[in-house]
Amino acid sequence: MSKQANGSLEVMQNVADNLRQARMQQGYSQEVLATRAGISRRMLVNIEAGESNASIATVDKLASALGLRFVDVVRPPSLTDKAQALPLRIWQGEHADSHASLLESVAMPGMALELWRWQLAAGDSYHAEADAPGCQELLYVLEGSLQVQLLQQNHMLQAGQSLGFALDQPCSYHNQGAEPCTFTKSVLMVPHQDQ
Repeated sequence: MSKQANGSLEVMQNVADNLRQARMQQGYSQEVLATRAGISRRMLVNIEAGESNASIATVDKLASALGLRFVDVVRPPSLTDKAQALPLRIWQGEHADSHASLLESVAMPGMALELWRWQLAAGDSYHAEADAPGCQELLYVLEGSLQVQLLQQNHMLQAGQSLGFALDQPCSYHNQGAEPCTFTKSVLMVPHQDQ
């Protein structure tokens, strides 16, 4: 998936297949699903064809519009045991040392909790779109230093430090150090309310 999503070709194909199958099972046209998710029909057509690199936030919006969890859309559709799907590399940056893997996803009534492991190469960044109101993130830096830029706040975290914040705003992660930065993210996801 691109700079904002940059997943592997395998994950892009998983997303395409799972979205198309779930949409058809629920009897939605592409127009209806796109409207429910707040994206253009053209974008959905391209995602289902495996020709578009959807951002992580866009995939989450589509999953929510279908009443699914993010993990249900990115996992290989052939797996009967969903637990075997994880960990799964979801994002790969332009640098080999920049990548993110979904380690675990736990469903709870009205929400899901996801555990991620991220690594950013020296000098690399990742820009995330805003998510649904009520979604929260708690990150913890394992190695290196990480700059987290929120709408009107800038935080510099070193190894051993953590930060929690609401995801209803765009945010950016920057590694301005000379070595890769590794961090975990625990993300509390709630359904998008624009369905």
